[in-house]
Amino acid sequence: DNLIKSKGAVFAAIKSLTDYIGLPLDAIDTFYVAGGFGSFLNIPKSIAIGLLPDIPRERIKFIGNSSLTGARMCLLSEKAYENCVNISRSMTNIELSTYQPFTNEYIAALFLPHTDRKLFPSVDY
Repeated sequence: DNLIKSKGAVFAAIKSLTDYIGLPLDAIDTFYVAGGFGSFLNIPKSIAIGLLPDIPRERIKFIGNSSLTGARMCLLSEKAYENCVNISRSMTNIELSTYQPFTNEYIAALFLPHTDRKLFPSVDY
């Protein structure tokens, strides 16, 4: 039950945010997976259950603890710090808990892999 809810929330966030900016999932050039959780993911199985978008596997990259790496870079480089400040000023906050498209995507993502099979063309049912 928790696995389904968690994978549903992750995929719903991905789909909602890409839809928000008008980016089809198959147009993602590189999908970065960060943190300790990502280092244990099996890409084909993560796609098969609908956790990650069904994009070519070589586009999915594990980057480890990116927050620690970014903090280290900001502490050691004034230019990196300035880049981070500029990026933070250009960000848009989207509160997913009150964003109706997220709720709709979440409900659809509670199935394996998803209610919309077209989103997972490589998965055999």
